[in-house]
Amino acid sequence: MSIPHNILGVKIEGEHYAFDGDKVEQILRVPVITPVPLSDKAIVGISSISGKIITVVDTGLVLGGKEIDHTKPNARILTIEHESSVYGVLVDEVLVMTTLNQANYEEVEKGNGKIVGFYKQSDAIYQIIDEKAAISTLNLLSFAPTNVDKFENKADGTHNQSLTSGETQRYLFLKLGEESFAISLEITREIIFVPEKITPVKEAGYGVLGVIVLRGELITAIDLRTTLGFDSAKRNRENRLLILNKDGKSLALLVDSIEEVKDVEMNLVEALPNRFSDSKIEAIYKAKTGITSLIDKSYFISMIEEFYIEDNDHLSSNSKSEHQMSDDASEIAVFKIGSEEYALEIENLQEIIKYTKETPVPEAPEFVDGIINLRGIVIPIFSLPERLGFKKDITLNTKILVCNIHSERMGLLVDDVTEILFVNNSMISPSDGDNLLFSGVITLEQGKRIILKIEPNNIITKKLTTEIKDALEDM
Repeated sequence: MSIPHNILGVKIEGEHYAFDGDKVEQILRVPVITPVPLSDKAIVGISSISGKIITVVDTGLVLGGKEIDHTKPNARILTIEHESSVYGVLVDEVLVMTTLNQANYEEVEKGNGKIVGFYKQSDAIYQIIDEKAAISTLNLLSFAPTNVDKFENKADGTHNQSLTSGETQRYLFLKLGEESFAISLEITREIIFVPEKITPVKEAGYGVLGVIVLRGELITAIDLRTTLGFDSAKRNRENRLLILNKDGKSLALLVDSIEEVKDVEMNLVEALPNRFSDSKIEAIYKAKTGITSLIDKSYFISMIEEFYIEDNDHLSSNSKSEHQMSDDASEIAVFKIGSEEYALEIENLQEIIKYTKETPVPEAPEFVDGIINLRGIVIPIFSLPERLGFKKDITLNTKILVCNIHSERMGLLVDDVTEILFVNNSMISPSDGDNLLFSGVITLEQGKRIILKIEPNNIITKKLTTEIKDALEDM
């Protein structure tokens, strides 16, 4: 490390240290940090800084001392580039930025490589940290940059708009009874489980179920069956609330079940004649599997305008760009382990079931809970909390995610399943490496909510899958 021109003085565990001031890009108050299980002890976690997912390093632990309390008001994060990636360096306090007087600088000839020199000032002696040597000692996480809240605003569609052959549009397919319907994904914000509490609104009519609170936002909930002329049905575990959003205004629709999201070829879509101009259905999609009614987007937009709760203006304006989804979106299931959120792509998930007591498997690893019989099929159950280094705690909310892992049906035990969301892929930072437990990071709510996306095939290795399969055959 060459002699720095400027140094940034900091405090770490009450001692004076300094970094090369020209290497420090930003000095920031500590943002929300999401811990990463099974990572190096000196890695505090990851955070969203300036639209990028950044690994945050605890300099106290890197230097062989105690963990820094990043909740204290004077704690700061310094962003430093290392090997083409930017990392956050956590310190107790930032003291001063000053030009280095070489007469007061003494280079360290021998040491651990992390401290390269001492700089004497009237008030203190600063130990100069070689940030590259310090960071390189860690088993670092590396995620590709993500752009936060940069979404394309699309023009509104109109009823009986001409449909061009050869083009595709993405739709969300759903079921009402035995009938198939589809809604433009352009106004789809997310899908959530039906909450236990929907506050009724007296004499609301028009299929209004009441209002729900979703992350601090009041949203009107409407039964889509009723608005389309179906009889109301008894609620079941397949029901979902579909959250629509237009210009920051939201509406929740109760539907019987969600089928899939796919691109619709416009040459297979037949627009309705003009005499049906007042219909809620704008077109019919003819596929080999059957006929699907495409619900007019303008119909939903008018419903959003009519039932939007005005008190949410200050909330929706802050989250407007996040809720407007582009065509490039992924569907994820969000679940909890302890107080932390994790996610799994829906394509890896076959179903979600309530916790069922397992039958133990002899001589299995600690995080293999046992086996259950699921409709005549025996599947092994793995405790995801224990796999990630947490304590398992079975409660009424405990769920089992039934997944296809290494072409075998496996169950992952989690503390709770909270949501199923459609997330724009620009909000997902994929990991740079292979064979990692986490395939990426999902950034929501302008960086205030960060969710680690697990890779099931790496959480449960192929070797372990084979061992469990052999053990089951011997039982």
